[in-house]
Amino acid sequence: MAAPSSDTSPVLRLTFLAVVVIGIFIALFARLWFLQVLAGDRFVELADSNRLRTVVTEAPRGSILGSQGEELVVNRPALAISADRQLLLDNDGLPRDEEAELVIARLGSLLELDSDEVIERLRSQRRSPLSPVPLEFDVAPEIVFSVREHQELFPGVVAETLPVREYPFGELAAHMMGYLTEIGEAELLDPAFTDYRGGDLIGRGGLEQSYEQVLRGVAGQRRLVVNARGDVLDVQSEREPIQGNDLVTTLDVELQEATERLLVEGIEASRSIQRDDGEFLPSVAGSAVVLDARTGAVLAMASYPSYDPRRFVGGVSSEYWDFVNDRENFQPLVNRAVSGLYPPGSVFKTATGAAWIEAGLIGPRGTRNCDAAFEVGGNTYRNWNRGVNEGPMDLSDALMRSCDTYFYDLAYNNWLAENNASDADEVLVRVAQAFGFGRTLGIDLPAEPAGRIPGRQWREDYHLATRDRTCAQAEQADPGSYERELLTDLCQFGGVWRGGDAINASIGQGDVITTPLQVAASYQALANDGVLMRPHLGARVLAPDGTVVEEFEPESLGDVGMDAQTLAVMREGLERTVMDPRGTGFSAFSGFPLADIPVAGKTGTAEVRPRIPFAWFAGYAPANDPEIVVAVNVEEGGGGSQTAAPIARNIMEVFFGVSSVEEAEFEAGEEILD
Repeated sequence: MAAPSSDTSPVLRLTFLAVVVIGIFIALFARLWFLQVLAGDRFVELADSNRLRTVVTEAPRGSILGSQGEELVVNRPALAISADRQLLLDNDGLPRDEEAELVIARLGSLLELDSDEVIERLRSQRRSPLSPVPLEFDVAPEIVFSVREHQELFPGVVAETLPVREYPFGELAAHMMGYLTEIGEAELLDPAFTDYRGGDLIGRGGLEQSYEQVLRGVAGQRRLVVNARGDVLDVQSEREPIQGNDLVTTLDVELQEATERLLVEGIEASRSIQRDDGEFLPSVAGSAVVLDARTGAVLAMASYPSYDPRRFVGGVSSEYWDFVNDRENFQPLVNRAVSGLYPPGSVFKTATGAAWIEAGLIGPRGTRNCDAAFEVGGNTYRNWNRGVNEGPMDLSDALMRSCDTYFYDLAYNNWLAENNASDADEVLVRVAQAFGFGRTLGIDLPAEPAGRIPGRQWREDYHLATRDRTCAQAEQADPGSYERELLTDLCQFGGVWRGGDAINASIGQGDVITTPLQVAASYQALANDGVLMRPHLGARVLAPDGTVVEEFEPESLGDVGMDAQTLAVMREGLERTVMDPRGTGFSAFSGFPLADIPVAGKTGTAEVRPRIPFAWFAGYAPANDPEIVVAVNVEEGGGGSQTAAPIARNIMEVFFGVSSVEEAEFEAGEEILD
C-alpha cells in the first residue's frame, strides 16, 4: 500500500488548529457580548451596590401631649455608639477575623461590657444590615471623643446622635403611653408594615401602638460612596428625616397624677383592714377609670401595679421583661382598666334592672319583696344581708340596698318565660350589650376584650366547644367524688341554660365577665341621659409646625333604650345608694359635701372563689348635672363600700377641689359584701 503524501498531513493539522482557534474566539466574543450587552445592566447594578451603601436615618417620632399641651412622651437626642454588624461578624454571628475580635474587645472595654455581650447585641437579626446596630445609648461625651479621635482602632464603629423616647413625667400614664421595641419578623411580612425595615422601632401597647402611623415619621436616607474596605469616600445623595405628627390627648394630667396616687395609696392602706375571719385584705391589684360624663373622653386611667416605660429605651433587659410579665408579680404590663376581665357583681344591676323592665316583668315603681333568700329547685340563693327580710322594694330601693333577691326573683321569672317561648329574646344579653357589656367599645387603646354576657346561645356554643374535654375529665375523676358528679353533669347537660345560671347572671356573677372600662362606660350612659359614648383618648393630631391635622369628635355608640321614667327611677336609686343613710355607699362618702356636690353610684362585691372578693364602685357627679364618671376596681379588696368607694370618693374630692391630693386620705367604708 502506498504511504500518505507527506505534503498533505501538515495542511490537515493547520486546518484543524485554525478551526479550534476560531471556535475559541467565537466563544470568547459571545461571552463578552453576553456580559456587556445582555447582562450589562445587572453587573452595573452589582458594581454600584459594592460601591454605594445606603444608610437609613431614623426619623423622630411625634410627641404625646396632655389636654393642655403637657409633654407626656417626647424625643430627645441621645449620644449612641453603634457598629456595623457586617464588618465585624460573619454569617454565623462570630467575629469575622482577628482584627474584628480586637475591635469588639476595645468596644467592650470602652462601654464596660463583656465581649460576649457586644457580640450578642450585634447579632440581633431584627436590625437591618444596612444600618449600624446601636450598642449603647446615653454614653458619656468622652467615649464619643475617644471613638472619633481613634477611628483607626474602631473600624465600622460610629458615634452618632439618635432620637430616643423621653418621659418627662416618669411612669405617669405608662399603660396609656406604651413603649417602643424593634419590629418583629412576622410584622415585616405584614402588608400593613410594607415601608418598615428590620431594626425599625414600633409602638407596643398604649397610644404608641394605636397611633403608630400618626406618630411615626419618614426616615431619612444617605447614599454613601465607599471603597472595598467600607471606608466612606463621598456622600452621593441625602434625604433629611421628617418628624412624625404629635398627638394631643384628652388626659387631665393633674387628675391623672392624683388618680394614680390615690389608687396606689388606697390599695396599700386597705391592706390594714382586718376581715371578720381575722385575716387582712390582700388588695393585690386594681384600676381606676375617669371619664367625661358627656363625651366619653378619658380624663384619667390608672392600673396597679404599673411599670416604667423608661426601662424600654434602647432595648429592655430580659430580667425586666420577665418581671413585668410575671403572673406572680400580677403582670404590671397589663392595663387592667382596659384588658382586665372580672365578674362585675352588683354594679351590673343597672343593666339587669333595665332588662327586667324591658321584658315587661315589672315597672319602674313595681315592687318585689326583698327576702332574706330565694329558693328554687332545692337550691337557696341568699341576699347579702343574711337573714333579714327588708320588705317590698321598687327598682330605686333595690339599687340603694343592692337587694339580691329582688333580681333573683325577676331573673327566674324571665328564665321561665324564655324557656316557654319558641324563640327566646335573650333580653338580658341584648340590654347589657346596649349598656356596653359583652362587646368592644372601640377605645383607641390596644388589647380591649369584649367580655361576656352569657345566655342560652353562649351556653350551647361553649358546651359544644368543651364537651370532649369535660367528658374526658369526668372519666378520669375519682368514682363517687363530687368532682366526678359535677363533670358528668356538665358532660351530659352542660349545654342547657338553667335557672341557676340566669339567677347568678342577674347580679353580675356566674359566667358574666366585664372590664372596668365597660363598667365606667355603662355609668357614663346613665349620666348622659341614656346615650353611650365611645371612650377615647385622642383629641387631635398636630403637624410638627403645630397646625391641626385632624380633630377627633365624640362618637355615640347608641342609646341604652330606657324610657324617661325608668331612667329617672334608676338614677334616683343610684343617688340614694350614696346619699341615703341606708345606701350601701353612704359610709364611704361620710363627710363629703353631698349637699353641694351630689353623687350617684353603686357599690359591688364580686366573688371569685377561692380568692377574696373583688371590690367595685362606679358612679358620677354631680348627680344633677354630671361632669365625671369614676369606676374603681380592687382585686381581693373585699366589699365595694370598704375599698373601691373610698378611693372613688378621694378622686372626686380632688377633681372638684374639695381637697388636694396631698390632703386626701383613705378611710375605709363599712364592710358590706353586696
